[in-house]
Amino acid sequence: MKLKPQLTWFPWLFYALMALQSVAAYTLFNPHFGNNDEPLLFGTVAMVLWIERHSIMASLRGDGLGRPWRGFAVFFFGLIIFVLGRLFPVMTLEVWGLFIMASGLVMALAPPDQLRSALFIGFAGTVLVILGRIAPEALSSKLAISIASITAMLLNSTVMPIVAHGVVLYFGPYSAEVAHACSGMNSIFSLIALSVLYLREGTQRKLWHMAVLVALVIPVAVLTNTIRVIMLVLATWYIGEGFSQGVFHDFAGILVFVLALALLALIDLFLFRVGGKAYATSEMRSQE
Repeated sequence: MKLKPQLTWFPWLFYALMALQSVAAYTLFNPHFGNNDEPLLFGTVAMVLWIERHSIMASLRGDGLGRPWRGFAVFFFGLIIFVLGRLFPVMTLEVWGLFIMASGLVMALAPPDQLRSALFIGFAGTVLVILGRIAPEALSSKLAISIASITAMLLNSTVMPIVAHGVVLYFGPYSAEVAHACSGMNSIFSLIALSVLYLREGTQRKLWHMAVLVALVIPVAVLTNTIRVIMLVLATWYIGEGFSQGVFHDFAGILVFVLALALLALIDLFLFRVGGKAYATSEMRSQE
């Protein structure tokens, strides 16, 4: 069923106006803009919508209705989240609402074969906002304390005497604080964003496969950042504080981020092996 372009352009125009107003409120009219990286969340909305641009264009052309009742129900659910975010205000709620609304519009206005794109937009937004921003912020202090405790336990039993008191490590004449960045907060969002892109491209994965891979992002980030803290403590102990807090500090951050990506890729391969039979059956069915 072909639709008149006006019927499909208007909901997207309404969506675009709300998105632009929200972006302007947190950037152009925000005196604290530049002091934190939260507005970068709007960039993730643009990124995901660009990935699904073909589905969005299909909905704008009015190529055919998909699931209008379900789609507009999802859209209005996203609108409620967005409005709540504007009223309080909570930027992460606004961004989540933008993701859900876009998912609903694609579900309603794009042809039925674009349903996967609609679901991906909603899935990506939920993962990026809930796991990428809200969960790490809520767990930041606990993660930092855990990393400090694990580091002290490992090093104290193998290499050198070290004591953890909260987020601070004491060893010899030195002390080191497991700060926000070292607890994995800065890398978790980036890892989740890359994981979402990775899951969208290439081989189609089962829902359980994607859920497990995304759920393991935070444990992987904590593990690799524990390795980073251990590296920095050892560099301070054996070489000196000037070296460990200089170029080596940034190098260690890059190294553990690459290590985290490699671990997630290995986990992905392992999950393919675990679900090999199910994937082989699905591939045979698709070829029939």
